[in-house]
Amino acid sequence: MKNGRKKIIIGKMGFTLLEVIVVIAIIGALTALAVPRFTDVLGNAQENTDLANAKIVESAIELYKVEIGEFPTEIHTFDEVVTELNKEGYLKNDKIIPSSKEKIFKYNSDKNIITLE
Repeated sequence: MKNGRKKIIIGKMGFTLLEVIVVIAIIGALTALAVPRFTDVLGNAQENTDLANAKIVESAIELYKVEIGEFPTEIHTFDEVVTELNKEGYLKNDKIIPSSKEKIFKYNSDKNIITLE
């Protein structure tokens, strides 16, 4: 450095257009592989959550029957079951909504079972 001047080095810096395109293509391919698997996992998790909720309600019905006696015969829908169990203190929530899209809970009053349809 003479006379207080800095020497400027002119060289090749940065990425070429081809390198950027290759990286974007790789990221796109990885995304294309990962997204369908993620949505499958999410769908399975939602259905498993719904099945677990159905089992919880069925267990609450059984506990109700053991402690109070027969489950009320005038109850015919899932929402009525959940309301009754909540009112009597066997369920914390007063409403249970399915996580799975386009599925609903059904209550079979003859067998006291919950299904997901």
